Amino acid sequence: MLHFEYYAHACFLFHFGDVKILIDPYSPEIGHKIPVRPADYVCVSHEHFDHNYTAAVSGRTTIVRGSVNRNLGPVRLTAVLAEHDDDGERGLVTLFKLQAGEGPAIVHLSDLGGPLDGEQVAELGSCDVLLAPIGGGGNTLDAAAALKVAAQLKPRLLVPMHYRTPFLSRTLFPECDGLENFLKLAKASYRLERAGEGVVKLDRLPEQPTVLVVPHLY
Repeated sequence: MLHFEYYAHACFLFHFGDVKILIDPYSPEIGHKIPVRPADYVCVSHEHFDHNYTAAVSGRTTIVRGSVNRNLGPVRLTAVLAEHDDDGERGLVTLFKLQAGEGPAIVHLSDLGGPLDGEQVAELGSCDVLLAPIGGGGNTLDAAAALKVAAQLKPRLLVPMHYRTPFLSRTLFPECDGLENFLKLAKASYRLERAGEGVVKLDRLPEQPTVLVVPHLY
């Protein structure tokens, strides 16, 4: 059964049956705890401390970096390079798309800093579930920009990530915004829903476009 766990920040653990794929584990210095657990694959979108903490994985694993398209067991990985920020000072990030067979297409936007161009949209292709940063603050997309990117990809399920929480370090992320402004803007185009826990099953997607707020587990 396909499901995911939202650790916190931009980190998700996907379960494609017996295959576990972890995306963007963060260093605990950001303020959130992170468990040390096994994963078959770890996808690192870029080499910032809040996205590349591979010490969070116990045992043997395969670490995936860069924009190489490949199979991760039964899962097809599409990797697309994008700018971290508009002025190019922070370098590039990798956007990851995961899809097993005819199952839902899941896109993780890492620390994307601006709108996608036509080539990037074409490379990513269909998107059923979009994991989008919304915190802004000079680190990534803000609420309005995240919704513009969502309009480009047209997901049925939009999951906000990378935003201020009571645990996130104010010293490291002084201008990171919380959920409130994003939800105010999103309600014009999306049905709003809150998950009861940080584990979400993806066996059935909503009929109408939905923003799903998933509580962090750590």
